[in-house]
Amino acid sequence: MEIILASKSPRRKELLEMCNINFSTMVSEIDEKKIENEIIYSNSEKSMFEKADLLTSALAFNKANAISKENPNKLIIGSDTVVVSENEILGKPNSHEDAYRMLRSLCGSKHRVYTGVSLVKNETALETFTSYTEVEFFDYDDNMEKIIRDYIKSESPMDKAGAYGIQDMGALLIKKISGDYYTVMGLPISKLYRSLIKYQI
Repeated sequence: MEIILASKSPRRKELLEMCNINFSTMVSEIDEKKIENEIIYSNSEKSMFEKADLLTSALAFNKANAISKENPNKLIIGSDTVVVSENEILGKPNSHEDAYRMLRSLCGSKHRVYTGVSLVKNETALETFTSYTEVEFFDYDDNMEKIIRDYIKSESPMDKAGAYGIQDMGALLIKKISGDYYTVMGLPISKLYRSLIKYQI
């Protein structure tokens, strides 16, 4: 079965390649902010973590479904990742100042990284799931200030949810994780691979 990854993320591409899966990539054009606003508004009574679970599932499906419309009989993989504190869902930063604000706010506390995955064929979700990992940052001090400033200068945080990646210099911010490393990287690959087996990759 032909597989398409509905993402431009080099990390997700790298993880699928690691598993010797034959696939191509396409980027879907969806209004992510509109979907996010709808999820947040219609689930105002839920916790931020519950909203993040719903949001990543919805975005993963919509990304995959948009590609599926133009690619009948192909298996489309959609995915979305957000970083979540008790008070805020953190997507990609919109400026260096925003990246600093995000990283500084996460210092000395635990947060969660949610990644949603959706497998879609012929505009039908075969399976959609989320995975989350708890991440703890070191306390804020002079060392963290330097790491954050240097990290932002590298530009690497600017295309990542929560303004950091576990697989690059962002690892220096992290004291401990509890859960799946690859969920933080942007694709819970072991769970995804087992799902793909069911659909005869």
